[in-house]
Amino acid sequence: MAKNFFKSSSSSSQSSPRSEGSLNDDPDTPLTGGLSEEPKLYRLPKYYDIAFSRDVSREIDFYIKCFKRYCGFEVKRILEPACGSGVFLLAFPRYGYQVVGYDISPEMVEYANEKIRRAGLQSMAKAVVGDMANMKFSEKFDAAIIAINSLGYLQTDDKLLSHFKCMSESLVDGGLYIVELSCACQNIENERRPDETWVAEEGSVKVEATWRPYRYDTTKKLRYVNFKMKVQDSGRVFELEEEHVLRLWYYDDLKKLAEESGFSIKAIYTQEFQPVPLDSKITGELGALYFVLANKV
Repeated sequence: MAKNFFKSSSSSSQSSPRSEGSLNDDPDTPLTGGLSEEPKLYRLPKYYDIAFSRDVSREIDFYIKCFKRYCGFEVKRILEPACGSGVFLLAFPRYGYQVVGYDISPEMVEYANEKIRRAGLQSMAKAVVGDMANMKFSEKFDAAIIAINSLGYLQTDDKLLSHFKCMSESLVDGGLYIVELSCACQNIENERRPDETWVAEEGSVKVEATWRPYRYDTTKKLRYVNFKMKVQDSGRVFELEEEHVLRLWYYDDLKKLAEESGFSIKAIYTQEFQPVPLDSKITGELGALYFVLANKV
């Protein structure tokens, strides 16, 4: 198990930037279980970071409001599975939170830690290598988040149940796990949306990316996505094309797996951070959603 990341701290969670508390600088992080294969995209952290960079300030504000509304105690320590290149690892410390992220990609973890080092946030943030199917920590966290449907890379009930159980064991009782994902549309034809194509630039680097869902297997509950990326970097040009296979989510499955692991669904929010009544029909027609899960309450 990964353990002993945090020293005791008097830091508190506020909505104004500050930097208190400290984080142990232990380079050795034992894992529970082995690692699975990840798509090549996640071995290219520099270009991933450019392609998927965004302002997360509104998301941070939303998370903080959830912490204050649904936690019966002050949140100080946050865990982020599938942390990627570390956008939230840099953002949360500026609001007084200590945060540990983990990712299956060693390249992403190294890149995220270098960003943390350059920002001077080593006492508040850290990334380690781990597989979200079986990663757990002996040091308890107050809350956790997982963004942009990253949980979908766990395709089977067994792996998802293992993940939720590991998360439950890694959180304090009453801790929150805020999960962002997209459920399947009630009418599967509504899944056939236009391709998402965008261009991002940073310095001498230009990245063109296309994310194209193209097949849905409702029996196996899988969504197949074709991803293309063209990179121009200081005169060098290369392209990447690969398939990403993600869980095709159904709300009843999410609810069942979470509850079997000790979580209860406290609230659901839209991408505009508007509440969704818990007795609503939860389908993909609502868009991507935030599910606020409470641990062992």
